[in-house]
Amino acid sequence: MKTLETERLRLIPLTLEQVEMFTHLDSRLEDSLGISRAERELTLQYRDAIRKYTINWMKEEPENYLFATIWVIVEKASDTVAGDIGFKRKADENGYIEIGYSTQPKFRVQGYMTEAIGAMVNWAFTHPEVKAVIAETREDNIPSIKALKKNGFYEFKYSKPPEPAHLASMMSDVKMLWHIRDRD
Repeated sequence: MKTLETERLRLIPLTLEQVEMFTHLDSRLEDSLGISRAERELTLQYRDAIRKYTINWMKEEPENYLFATIWVIVEKASDTVAGDIGFKRKADENGYIEIGYSTQPKFRVQGYMTEAIGAMVNWAFTHPEVKAVIAETREDNIPSIKALKKNGFYEFKYSKPPEPAHLASMMSDVKMLWHIRDRD
């Protein structure tokens, strides 16, 4: 298992079994990783997306699982999960790869996600097929936009296939922005 390290964080890619554990808010995941248990939040929508997409992507392309799995972000000082990060599959035909992430409430606005995004982007660019990393944020998610900008992302226009109907209806009143970080 490849673990990424930063000054304050360890980023650990989850196995298929651990991704399933991640969707439960008991101590199974933490026990399997040998880290301390802390209260972890997970929205119903995110849990359902993991079960519907992430797990299937990992099964469909096991050789590329590091680009489909969830990487938990462990704060070294507390040895607890501070958030999660990952990609939505391997690079597409243009060499674009999409990153997504979430921070646990008590770890927000402390620079942890900025640090984690930097580590993941650097790791992605060690793969020659990756030409750019893209991210989608809500227009009003200022901390997320700041974390991306600190990592060299800038806004750009991008179109992707529409979300499934039930997700689109939930997001119809929310303006989303696209950001890109090109390979240096």
